Amino acid sequence: MSSIERPEEFKSFQNTISQKLEVVAGSLRRHTVLEATARVLIAILALACFSLFFDWWLELSLITRVLYFLMGLSAVGYLIYRYVFLPLKVSLTPIEIANLIDQSKKVSAEQAIAPRVASVLQLPNHLMEAEQSLPMIEQAVQHNYRQLSHYPFQESIDPRHTRNCLLALLVTFLLPACFVLALPDTARLWGQRWLLGSNEPWPRDTQLTVVGLEEGQWVIPRGETATLQVHADDAGETTESVWLHLQGKDGESETITMNRFQTGDFRYELPPLQLPVEAYAWGGDDETESFQIIPIDRPRITDLKIIATHPRLSEPFVSHFSASEGNVRLLPHSEVVLELTTNVKVRQIDVDSEDVSLQWVKTDDTHFKTKWSHKKPVNFKLILQSAEHDINSHPRPVSIGVQPDRSPRLSFRYSGVRQRITAKATIPFSLIAQDDFGIRLVNMTSMIPLSGVTTKTDQEVAPKAEELEFGGTKSTDQSKTEVKSKYPVYGPAEPAVETVIDEEKQVSIAEMKLNPGAVITFQSHAEDNCYTGVQKTSSRQLVFRIVKPEELFREILLRQQQLRSRLRKTRDQVEALRDQLKLANSLEQAADWMRMHQLARREVGQVSHALNGSVDEMKLNQLGGEETYQLISQTVLRPLENLHQREMEQQRQSLETLRSKSPESMEQMTARQDEILKSLDKILNNMAQWDSFIDVVNQLNAVIKLEQLVKDKTEELKKKQVDSIFDK
Repeated sequence: MSSIERPEEFKSFQNTISQKLEVVAGSLRRHTVLEATARVLIAILALACFSLFFDWWLELSLITRVLYFLMGLSAVGYLIYRYVFLPLKVSLTPIEIANLIDQSKKVSAEQAIAPRVASVLQLPNHLMEAEQSLPMIEQAVQHNYRQLSHYPFQESIDPRHTRNCLLALLVTFLLPACFVLALPDTARLWGQRWLLGSNEPWPRDTQLTVVGLEEGQWVIPRGETATLQVHADDAGETTESVWLHLQGKDGESETITMNRFQTGDFRYELPPLQLPVEAYAWGGDDETESFQIIPIDRPRITDLKIIATHPRLSEPFVSHFSASEGNVRLLPHSEVVLELTTNVKVRQIDVDSEDVSLQWVKTDDTHFKTKWSHKKPVNFKLILQSAEHDINSHPRPVSIGVQPDRSPRLSFRYSGVRQRITAKATIPFSLIAQDDFGIRLVNMTSMIPLSGVTTKTDQEVAPKAEELEFGGTKSTDQSKTEVKSKYPVYGPAEPAVETVIDEEKQVSIAEMKLNPGAVITFQSHAEDNCYTGVQKTSSRQLVFRIVKPEELFREILLRQQQLRSRLRKTRDQVEALRDQLKLANSLEQAADWMRMHQLARREVGQVSHALNGSVDEMKLNQLGGEETYQLISQTVLRPLENLHQREMEQQRQSLETLRSKSPESMEQMTARQDEILKSLDKILNNMAQWDSFIDVVNQLNAVIKLEQLVKDKTEELKKKQVDSIFDK
């Protein structure tokens, strides 16, 4: 064989041995990956088992679980780097593979295959060198090749190790599967806590439940106290205490021992909150998940507006309810629109009412409206349901009453006279008519029995009645027993807009020509323009009786004499006060003096007012003349008024100074009291002269009447004699 063919033969030797060793290298790499995978999966399974054990035992927090998870990832990463990345990164030559085979089998140097592989692969490279012995190289290569060609390279890898790795992989898959099938709830909870970051607690002998918790949030009304309730379900020993940890947004935290309401029921009264708070509770062997206490605004009505239209109203009635306002009353048959505005979004409005059924129309999430025809009073409560949370508003009561268009109210009075008047009297009347929306008509009527009208014959009754003042419609039917007269006061007004009519009316009785003993009745009437029809109201009747002038004069004079008697008693009180002031040595009785003076002054004022009223009654009944009125006014009324308003007022001011640090001298007060006493004596004397004057006048009037009666009788007798002469 030539020297050229030898290298080709050696090259085939080298390829054969290299291919066999490359096959071993591939198997070695696969075995390395399989072993590394088994190591990593076993490590992961061990980490998972440890996490399950410690988490169930210690209830690890989320931060601790995250740190443990990161440490586990680091350990798994190291194993992958150590047993996968580094071995696969190494590029093994056939000689190194042979050396690894020798190391794995722990053979002696004579049995090692690495030198033989090196001879086959490396010695042919020295054939071209001059100093080398070619026969020796050829013999060594051939000898080593023959030994290596029968060597079992595939048997160098232990199949038992491979089976062990596969068995380990099978175990790492079967154990979790069996765990999931056997304990699905535990597996689910472990997955949620470690893979999803949930804080759901592990099942314990004690199970704590926060009442009202939804999706980790407990929603309460902002700015209101709320009761946090925790239920403890115990499978073993009864839980005696539960603690609550609160942490605000500002970082401040506190731990609170909850109040035990009853077995398994723990509560805590939260103060009003404005901002969210993080919280969790623990007790027994359980701990709740961390949850948020979120205060939100309770739904409430910020504006409640009523718009009512009615045929009686020219413009719609608009009213804004507020918490301080009372009820609203609307006219019957009003068309009502109720508009409501809320502070937050509202899902639904509940109406608690037996009077009305309301259908709400949503304008937007915070504006609603409804309408109805108002025929009767309605009372209902509005409850708002929040659109975002399960929280309702406090019931808002609404009461809308019915405002009836009431008939007019009348006040009908007279003044200046009493119910006994003369046939020439003038009666002042005061009329006040009030209505809710407008007075249309106000008038007065009088009713007079026919027997009270002065007549000569029965045929003259109707003409005399027609001559009464104000042209009222009078009855001419002889069968009727009374005559009615009408006195217009106000109206008729179209449209009626005045709601209050205050008028004064004077009626002269002289034109009615009534006889003493007659009775006359006055009554006032009013009408409004109610949209359902005219409403009429009549006042109480005022009844007057006609008496003779001298009879009424005597009554008035008797009342004046009674007033003079009261004034005389007052004069004695004034004198007693004057005597006490003269004999006073100290100011200890200043309060008593002041009280005595005030009583006397009040009595003088009342007598003065009553005397003025009696004079007005005389004037209205035409009793006496101007000289009579001037006489009593100048001699009695004006002095009484001056005494009450000036002299006694000055004395009151002087007595007031007795309580001050600089009192007026007792001599001055005594002198002023003497002046008051003198004035009273003078007034009493004038009143006595007035009585005497009235007696004289009455006597003169009696003489005049007697003479007039004699004259009338004489003329009547004379007429009869004349008539008898002509009859003959």
